[in-house]
Amino acid sequence: MISVHGRIFMTVIARLATAAVLTTALAASPAAAAGYTPERACGSGFQVLNEHTRPVTDHTNTLYGQVFLLYNGLTGEHCAVTMKRYSVGTPTKTSVTLRVHRDHFVAQHDETDEDAFRYYAGPVKVKANGRCVAFKGTTDTAGAADASSGWGRWVECGRKQVLEGGLRRS
Repeated sequence: MISVHGRIFMTVIARLATAAVLTTALAASPAAAAGYTPERACGSGFQVLNEHTRPVTDHTNTLYGQVFLLYNGLTGEHCAVTMKRYSVGTPTKTSVTLRVHRDHFVAQHDETDEDAFRYYAGPVKVKANGRCVAFKGTTDTAGAADASSGWGRWVECGRKQVLEGGLRRS
């Protein structure tokens, strides 16, 4: 049986946890608050691959945005978007690049979107057909060195399009 002090402690902890969740939700990306999300940018059927979402930071590790990798299982396409968290609503140089790894038959291929954007760069889409992809996002930090996510490692190697009925397209 929990004492009165124990119940009060548990109530305080529960309220602090709720406040933390609400603060996190309210501190979401300003671009998302303006109605822009990676899923909306890429279009219907795309889902964020959370394990591949990366921060776009400068040399001091200040967060200026995030670069997202998404996948559409029906079309077999990957999509990448850089969402700004700094100077949102103001045009600043922002970019996203999605790279498909070369293999014996196909050369390496990059799709890039770079311009002075208000909310996000992208979407850029590729069909990797089972080959690995890499992606990178950058944004201008208004005077400081540009912020970048870096290339990271090759990911999504071997992912194939899933057709209706669970069959895989080769």
